[in-house]
Amino acid sequence: MRTRAVPLRWQGLGKALPVLWGLYTGSGSMPYRVCVDLAAGSAKCTCPSRRFPCKHAIALQELELPEALPPAWVEEWTTRRAARELDSSPEAAARRARAREKTAANRALAMSSGLDGLRDWLLDVASAGIASLPGRPASWWQAFTARMIDAQVPGVAAAVGEIQEIVARSGPSWTADVADRLGGLHLLCSVQPRSRLGVTVPEEAVRAGPGVSDRWVALLRLETDDGRVRTVRQWCWGRQTGRWVVAIRHSAVGAPVPLLPHGLESSALVHPYPGSDRVALGELAGSRTPDPVPAPASWRASLATLEPMLVADPWQRLFPLGCASVRLCGGSLADTSGHALPVRDDTGLDMALALTGGAPFDAWGLWDGHTLRLGAIALDDHLEVVA
Repeated sequence: MRTRAVPLRWQGLGKALPVLWGLYTGSGSMPYRVCVDLAAGSAKCTCPSRRFPCKHAIALQELELPEALPPAWVEEWTTRRAARELDSSPEAAARRARAREKTAANRALAMSSGLDGLRDWLLDVASAGIASLPGRPASWWQAFTARMIDAQVPGVAAAVGEIQEIVARSGPSWTADVADRLGGLHLLCSVQPRSRLGVTVPEEAVRAGPGVSDRWVALLRLETDDGRVRTVRQWCWGRQTGRWVVAIRHSAVGAPVPLLPHGLESSALVHPYPGSDRVALGELAGSRTPDPVPAPASWRASLATLEPMLVADPWQRLFPLGCASVRLCGGSLADTSGHALPVRDDTGLDMALALTGGAPFDAWGLWDGHTLRLGAIALDDHLEVVA
């Protein structure tokens, strides 16, 4: 699916919610016409794939699309669908029910086959040993990730891609990191959480569910670019609930706009995705300069707050972490008790030192189990975003 998210392969992109559309340049002589109805959970593509939804329909939902008027072929498709839906006869209702059941059964069968393939792949890796992975050609990795995408488990494909990147980067702890990822994939075969397998939930469906109102402080942000899709993730802390939520935005063209104004405190209603700390924005009442944000007194106390997050999602790799009154000691940030965590040497740390002049400050960052990526600081109760 990653190659199908390349903007240059798409043309005529647009959306008139809940309908998305675009033309994809594939292997055929004519571009594939791809259309998705988010509200109905339906899709149409002129590619020869027998899978539903096809990989092009899935990729279309990952793109940042402009508002536009639907072209004639999209209107024709939606009109035909509406005519079918208007047929309220028992026979038509039974046909629609059978179609939904068939679609769900086909995807369940494809996913089951994909997980069987994942088990075989893990057995192959275990038999050859982790040390054999650097010698594997790129085609070996690409063939397996393509198989997982075709099996409609893109979450597994992304996880294998992360393993490939760790192997390529090498480093002193790459074997431990790969073993950790492989253990997570083994657990995935048993638990099979839909969100980690890559089963997407339309944002409109999420917004239709219950929401959480709070004053959300957008403290931490991480932007990534894989060369095809740019992603911005925000970790927002709720002042009343005391919980962290994650807001994610993707864009295939240009930089994605964060869900909430970053570095500010926003009164907003957010809707959680099923089985995830990710949220969709419901209503935004307003934003202002944030009040002081309390930070744990020590790194030990801060790390102890991660237990519920790990229990809820053992595959999570980045955690929001904060500590009061820390000071830079070598390559680490030490708390008042002398305990320290390694900190990433980047522009966030440089800005923090420039703003504080070496004085103790409250720190918030993203912890990956090895280093802290500093994202925000507070000095004299004044909050400042540094990354």
